[in-house]
Amino acid sequence: MSETGNGSEIRVESRHLTVEHISVHSVIPYAIARRRLESRLGRLHDGIRKLLAENQIDQVRRELQDAAGSDGLAIHYIGLHGDWLALEGGRSNCTNYLIGNVLYAVQMTKVDLASGLYAPLRVVLYEDAEGGSTFEYDRPSTLFGQFGKAGIDDIARVLDEKLLTLLRGVLDPSVQ
Repeated sequence: MSETGNGSEIRVESRHLTVEHISVHSVIPYAIARRRLESRLGRLHDGIRKLLAENQIDQVRRELQDAAGSDGLAIHYIGLHGDWLALEGGRSNCTNYLIGNVLYAVQMTKVDLASGLYAPLRVVLYEDAEGGSTFEYDRPSTLFGQFGKAGIDDIARVLDEKLLTLLRGVLDPSVQ
C-alpha cells in the first residue's frame, strides 16, 4: 500500500512481513531464569554513552565488547511488565528485555538506517501456568530480512544463533 497526501511531500508506505515467533519453555522457575539471564549478560550503561559523547571511540568499543561478554549480547533495558498489572489489581512475573550488541547494530545500520527499528531485540520472560519459565521473541533474521541486504542478513543470522543459544543455556535445567 502506498499513500500520498494532496500535493504534500509526505509518503506513507506499508507492506506485510512474515515474522517467525520463537518460544523457549522450561521447568526452571521464573526467578531463577531471570537471575541467570541478568547475571550472565552485561549492561549497556550510561558510562558508555558518556564516553561516546566525549568521542572516546576506542574506549567505547572496549566497553561495548566487555558488556557483550562471551554471549555477544548485552541488556539495554529491563521493563517489569508484570508489575504494571497492579493497575488492574494484581501482579505477574513478566519481564521485557531489550537485548543486543551495539557493534552488530552499527554494522547493520550503516547498511540501512531503518534496520535500527529492530536493534536491540525484544525478549519477554514470563512465568507460565505450570510454574516454569518461557522466553518469547521474534527471530532476528525474519525481522531484518525485510531489508534484503546481505550485510544485514549475515548479522541477523548470527543474532538468531546467539539469542537462541543464550536462552537455552539460561533455561537448561541441568545447570545449577
